[in-house]
Amino acid sequence: MKNPKKTLATLTAALAVTFASGAALAAYPDRPINVIVPWGAGGDSDLTTRIWADAMEKELGVPVVVINKTGGGGIVGTSFVARAKNDGYTLINAGVSNMMVTPNFSNTPYNFDSFTPIVKYTSVPLAIVVAKDSPYEKFDDFIAGAKNNRVTQGSWGASSSGTIMANIIADQAGYKVKYVHAKGAADSMVSVVGGHIDSAVSFPPAFGPHVKADRARALVINQKMDAFPGVPTFADYGIKGSFGGWSGVFAPKGVSQEVADKLAAATAKVMKDPKVLEAYENIGALVDFRHGPEWITDLKVTYGIYTAEALRVSKKK
Repeated sequence: MKNPKKTLATLTAALAVTFASGAALAAYPDRPINVIVPWGAGGDSDLTTRIWADAMEKELGVPVVVINKTGGGGIVGTSFVARAKNDGYTLINAGVSNMMVTPNFSNTPYNFDSFTPIVKYTSVPLAIVVAKDSPYEKFDDFIAGAKNNRVTQGSWGASSSGTIMANIIADQAGYKVKYVHAKGAADSMVSVVGGHIDSAVSFPPAFGPHVKADRARALVINQKMDAFPGVPTFADYGIKGSFGGWSGVFAPKGVSQEVADKLAAATAKVMKDPKVLEAYENIGALVDFRHGPEWITDLKVTYGIYTAEALRVSKKK
């Protein structure tokens, strides 16, 4: 026969653990949240994440700290978070490069399934940008120059989304470039306006300030934007495909659904803040808030497309 006192003690202990766990969960977050950006400061991923982090800090009531952890075309910072504790206090800035392209085109210690997607907050169209005084006035001029010479083009890693998309564009347009890889899109733009390279593939948050300051010109872009009137699209030149990036936040795989939901709910609130929307508009990022099962399914489909492309490329070698 069971000892009633022992049984009661066991139940009491179990309930205590349950309530303690619930209290701990309800308290999330109760300390600073670190968000790793695996690229250099000043690029599109860095800027879009900082706007999100600043707004989330006010909403959540704890510091949301953005940390640039560069290296290996995004692999260093992303791998760091893949190994981190899945308690919601270490997050990774996620995008096409580090979540879709690099795991398929490089040997990485992580893949898409190493993370739990939390939210997407912005999209950015890819552009090919030159310095203001570049001899390439139009994209036609650039194509001709690239066909006759070895034009240099800045990107952020041999297996980055920028380089992969730029290769597809160049292949369709019939030209080749010599890539000069930097830590991020912002560093490439510094090289462009400084006259060290001929061009760069870039996103509005990185090239926008240089265009507005009349230091650079966008020759062609993935989609028309009011901020850059008169710039033709890749489709205008018969180039097929969608070339752009996005920025969001993932957590290490296994983070609790409650934590994911709390981060998503807080993001939903801040993405309605006029000041946040204005901040994104000022850097040329398009607000594209998404979360939840449908979005995650779309991500998995896209990941599969890049897997198939990597296999196709490897067979051509």
